[in-house]
Amino acid sequence: MTTCARDLVVGNERGIHGRVATRLAEVASEFAVVLQIRRAEETVECSSILDVLSLALVQGSEISVQAAGEQAEAALAAAAELITAQEDP
Repeated sequence: MTTCARDLVVGNERGIHGRVATRLAEVASEFAVVLQIRRAEETVECSSILDVLSLALVQGSEISVQAAGEQAEAALAAAAELITAQEDP
């Protein structure tokens, strides 16, 4: 099983809101991976929109994203694009 992680900064001026959280859940289900976001001491799985929203990630939040599974690198790249984007998906 492949595992990879990346430290990212939230780019959207509205932070990680419902639309972005939904797309992250879709990425988690499209790829054969477990996709997680970690902020400080809290870690949530991206498959749960509510868990992602519970992190209350605003623009500039520093997080770590980890993907584990057969398609970890591709899933991490897709998630990173969503999280660092300046505009909504």
